[in-house]
Amino acid sequence: MTVRSRPSASMTRLSLFAAIAFASLMGGGCAAPSAPTAGEYLTIEKDPRKDPDAAQRLNSEALAYLQRREFEKAEELLKKALARDVTCGPAHNNLGKVYYHQSKLYLAAWEFQYAIQLMPHQPEPRNNLGLVFEAVGKLDDAVQMYDEALSLQPDDPQLVGNLARARVRRGDHDERTRQLLTDLIMKDTRPSWVTWAREKLAALSTPENQP
Repeated sequence: MTVRSRPSASMTRLSLFAAIAFASLMGGGCAAPSAPTAGEYLTIEKDPRKDPDAAQRLNSEALAYLQRREFEKAEELLKKALARDVTCGPAHNNLGKVYYHQSKLYLAAWEFQYAIQLMPHQPEPRNNLGLVFEAVGKLDDAVQMYDEALSLQPDDPQLVGNLARARVRRGDHDERTRQLLTDLIMKDTRPSWVTWAREKLAALSTPENQP
């Protein structure tokens, strides 16, 4: 699922569907070799009969509801998935999306952190956690998460855009920010984002914003 977004004038209203949507996490990633160090998963009661295949199936079913914004049903299925296999990283990531949409940002952050530990080489959970940090104004933490996500998938324009937006909101005027905006102009196919990047790059080129 890839959703194209239109940035608002200030780029401060975040939309999870607009900012991230990597379909690759719909299935694989369950049954990681070890549980994360964050401790036991306490949101739901675990089923002692571990079943990664069932967890993956339930996660896939939940994703369809998530795409339709039927969050309560998606949450129900994702909790069932994690009861069958608490190490199913995509289910944690998708449950984090549900909580993000429900404005349960603490729970969303917890799920994304859990997913990061289970899927350390996937950029999406880091990007999602960055969205949570940005939503609550923790721009330094957001920039760190977006940077880490981009390092795992350097050519993704959505990740470039999120990092550029967070750095602009933080007031960065450095060469790194300029390069991100330039990359966004060159690589992104979303007209509204390209327009936004051009405007911000022009603003950074004024004498008062020169390094």
